[in-house]
Amino acid sequence: MRKIFVILLLVIGSGCVCVGQQDKMFTQYLNYPSSINPAYAGSRGSTQILGIARKQWVGLAGAPKSAAISVNSPIALFNMGVGLTLETDVIGPEKNTDVGIDLSYKVKLTKTVFMNFGLKAGLNHQKVDLTNSRVVDQYDPLIQEINNDALPNFGVGTYVYGDDFFVGFSIPRLLQTEIKSGGITDATLDKNKLHYFLMAGYVVKINPFIKLKPSMLLKATQGSRMSWDISAMAIFLDRFWLGTSFRNEDSVAGIFQVNVNNQLRLGYSYDIATSKLSSRTHGSHEISLSYDMVFKSKKLRSPRYF
Repeated sequence: MRKIFVILLLVIGSGCVCVGQQDKMFTQYLNYPSSINPAYAGSRGSTQILGIARKQWVGLAGAPKSAAISVNSPIALFNMGVGLTLETDVIGPEKNTDVGIDLSYKVKLTKTVFMNFGLKAGLNHQKVDLTNSRVVDQYDPLIQEINNDALPNFGVGTYVYGDDFFVGFSIPRLLQTEIKSGGITDATLDKNKLHYFLMAGYVVKINPFIKLKPSMLLKATQGSRMSWDISAMAIFLDRFWLGTSFRNEDSVAGIFQVNVNNQLRLGYSYDIATSKLSSRTHGSHEISLSYDMVFKSKKLRSPRYF
């Protein structure tokens, strides 16, 4: 969560141009659905370890930097899945750390189609460090009393999937908790807002060597305009992925991914801003790495497109 109101209030002269945006967004969202949908946990049929890092708006002082580590695995005996995520997000003097636990339950709809129901329980810790910042009035009580709280939250989601498609809907944060300054003023600095996510994708076989995977992600937030991502990936020999993504009023991106083998996957994307920031940044970089652990008693389902 990015509380831009706090930054605009506290930071003067830092040269940082900021855009209000609470939940972090990754261009490679298909590689990291657990960030927004707890029902994804265990759906791959293997224990997946994933790391992803993003440096946004290169060249702009105080620009966002995000990173995450995620582990999720099925519990076949109980038709369940479990996941753990650790995320950090830095923008200007503000740092947010999120820890989340995901639980999912799988229901078999047909022989090859399943539906997961997911629940997320998480904790967010916010820290604002003004050591290297210039402020309007360093004796302002609001500045002196910044409260670095850890706030709980919960989320829900559903995820329907098969070998060549998926559809998911989720609300990652249900509690609209208020961010307080603490101390005598106890001023309200910000408030968690509800975010609604709808994502879907499908794989189309063009010929024995090439497949096409279109996908989309819609996000609706209270008090904000709806945002959407539309992506298309060409898959060559089930190993090399090349495509593009477009986010309305924000950016266009190029995406490359390689399946080193059936277990190891490496992805990279580069975003070019299409907003008013385009003349002030050198784009955004994002890299992901994932590994599927397979035990002898299990058979790895390959290829996997989601």
